[in-house]
Formats: sequence, C-alpha cells, structure tokens
Amino acid sequence: MIAKQKIHGFVAAFDYNHQKMDLKSPRDRAELLDHNFFKYDRQSIMQEISFLQQLRPKLTRDAYHVSLNFASTDKLSNEQLSEIGREYLTGMGFNDNAYAIWQHFDADHLHIHVLASRIKYDGSVVSDSNNYQRSENLCRKLEQKYGLQAVKSSKEAIDRAPSKDELEMIQRTGKLSDRMLMQERVKGALSKADSVRDFINGCKEDGVYLIFNQSESTGRVSGITYISSEGFIAKGQKLGNQYKWSNLLKQLNYEQSRDRQTIGETNNRTRARFKDLLEKSSRGAENQDRKSIRTPNNGNEKPSHIRSKDEYDVQNGYKGRSYSNSERAGRNEETEQEFEEAVSNQLSTGTSTVISSLSGLLSSFGGDEIDEDEKRRRRKLRR
Repeated sequence: MIAKQKIHGFVAAFDYNHQKMDLKSPRDRAELLDHNFFKYDRQSIMQEISFLQQLRPKLTRDAYHVSLNFASTDKLSNEQLSEIGREYLTGMGFNDNAYAIWQHFDADHLHIHVLASRIKYDGSVVSDSNNYQRSENLCRKLEQKYGLQAVKSSKEAIDRAPSKDELEMIQRTGKLSDRMLMQERVKGALSKADSVRDFINGCKEDGVYLIFNQSESTGRVSGITYISSEGFIAKGQKLGNQYKWSNLLKQLNYEQSRDRQTIGETNNRTRARFKDLLEKSSRGAENQDRKSIRTPNNGNEKPSHIRSKDEYDVQNGYKGRSYSNSERAGRNEETEQEFEEAVSNQLSTGTSTVISSLSGLLSSFGGDEIDEDEKRRRRKLRR
C-alpha cells in the first residue's frame, strides 16, 4: 500500500472528491464509503467545517488529504477499505476529527481518498511533523494486518517507477520518457564501471553528462546531477535511490583526494557543453517562479523539455562553493521532501503501481498558525 499525502484547504479538497460522485463515466466517478459528519450533504458539511475553522481562524491549510493505493492483486471489500481508511487516520493522529472516505476508479489499481479536518473537535490541530516517515511505517503495519502485498520502503527501492503520465506516453507513442531513458543509460554505465572515472566515461559514451556538487575548498562531493545529450536534467533522487551519490559510493571505487581533479574537470566540461542550456533554464526558472518551461538545448538541435527546478539548482547551487553545515543540511539529498518523493512505487515482486496525482491548491500560511514544515523552512532562512 502506498500513501500520497497533501495538506491544503478543506473546501477545495472536499469538492474535488464530492463532485466526482456525479460524473457520468463510471471510471471517473467516485463512491462514498464512509464519513462521520452529521449528514452527508455539502451545505451541512460546510457548516460543520466552518464551525471547526472558527476554532482556528488563522489556520488556512486545514485539511489532510491522502490517497491510499493498493496493488492490483489486493482484493478488498468496501467494508475493509473503510476500515483501513479509518485505521490509517487514527495512526496518523486523526482520532477525533471530521472525515470522509471515497473510492476512486480512475486508475488501474484499487485506491481510496481519505479527507480529514486537521482541527480536532476540542480545537487542537494535528501536527504534520514527520508525516512521510510516520505514514510509511503505518502502511507497512497495515499491509501485515490485512495481508496486503508488501511494498519496499523508500530506502530499499532502487528505481523510481514510471508515473501515470509516463505509462500513458509509452502506450501512446511506444517511446520511453526522458527520465526512463536516462535510467537505462546510467544503469548500463554503472554496471560496467569499477571507478568514478569509469562511470564518468561510461555515461559519456551513452550520451549522459555529469555535474557533481563538489566543494572547491575540500573537494568533497555531496550530490550528482545527470544531463542527457538531448537536454534532459535530473538529480539522482529523481531517477531512483541507486543513482544518488551516496549509493553510487557503495558500488564505485572512490577516493576524494585521488578523484578530486577528475571530478572537477568533468564539471567544467559539462558546464561548458551545456552553458546555453543552463543559463536559459536558470533565467526561465527565475522568471516563471520555477514552473516547467520549454527551452532549446542549443541552436542546432530540437527544443527540449526543461524540468526547471533541477536546472535551477545546477546553475545556482552546484557551482563548487563550500557550504556551511546549515546550508548543506538544506541541500542534502536526504531531505524530508525528497523522502516523500522517494516513496516506493515498486512492489516486492518488481511490479510497478501507478499512483494518481491529487489536485488542489496550497493555501498561504496565516498568522501564528504556521505548520511544522513552514517553521522548519523559516528556521533555515534565519541561519
């Protein structure tokens, strides 16, 4: 079982699920499984939620919204789905909260959406601290209790499984996505490499160029980014755990003093080769608030899709400067956000489960009712 979580405004999240109940297509429709409202009527529910919001008027992100996704081999009744949804909420601290549970049918696997108010009936607020780790541990316990197909933990997963969009693209065009193609190229280079130099050369032979996050003062490497000859850029985490620098070290013969020059020269060659691409993507990321943009990789080749956050980080964060401990902590690959992104889509048998994305806008924070993740971010900025 895999959980995909969001914390946002209750009304938008409720309407997303509620309105799906009236859709004509059975595949797009949602079915209400359980709730604890006075009655299931939108107007009545909004009144109840309004009462709770008055207890915490400055809390704008007042909803916890999660989709629980099961393997194709898992067979569960509506009663079991409801029971799992309730137990998941209780395990995450929602034991005295308004909630509703729907089953969705818009994916090839069984999944439910669970929505709960973060405001308890006594006026306290359920914290979002360590949500991702707590959720993953809870999912493993529920798998055992209900005999569900086991899912590898995020730290055990090697490759990140294809997304729903990527699978649909394969069906439509018969081609792998840029990310999946890069996975295969890097995996091939890694299988034949004994040293860092071998890995660099193997990637280059297959059209993948590397930028290491290397400190100028010490030569220490703390991360890696891959750039394909077609202009696709991804950090190791986006490809999967085995592509992260910390895990590459387990397979490659690396010595910081010996390989420092080789890595530095590799960085210089890659930046020179993709200078225009990195500069354009950096400007695009700044001008468009880090939204996805489309930029040519050079004047002679076809335009490439740019994933702006990674390009922005490469251009502005991987310049070889020496980071303080607090800065390094903020840039470390093992951040809690990347922990969430790394939640495995692979089942123990190697089968991939497609996860439906949740929709909904993130609201702004209000007053002193700031969530734990925002507090952490602000503490980093003050350092």
